[in-house]
Amino acid sequence: MTDSYLYLLLRGVLTLVLVLGLMGIFLYALKHFMRSPVAGSGSFTPMKVLSSSFLGQKKNVAIVDVAGEILVLGITQNSITLLAKVEQPEIKEELRKMNARRPRPFFNFISK
Repeated sequence: MTDSYLYLLLRGVLTLVLVLGLMGIFLYALKHFMRSPVAGSGSFTPMKVLSSSFLGQKKNVAIVDVAGEILVLGITQNSITLLAKVEQPEIKEELRKMNARRPRPFFNFISK
């Protein structure tokens, strides 16, 4: 017990600052790598999940936008099945607008 309380307090605060700084650097690097496409891939295909509905244990129906095409997919534990392809431009735009109005998850706020 030869260390003074002031020294211990200062050491604790500096350790906290160091840990928070490392976390900030990690989040910045994560944000940077999440934005950029995979290195070496010649073609980068954008894909967005517009909507997803839970049907049962490990069973979902998802509406996805892949390279401008809107697909309705049935997803189970073992397979992904194309249920429908949306052809009408009015419905495509409405689905995209619904996705734009949807609240964003917390992680998307980090990547801005």
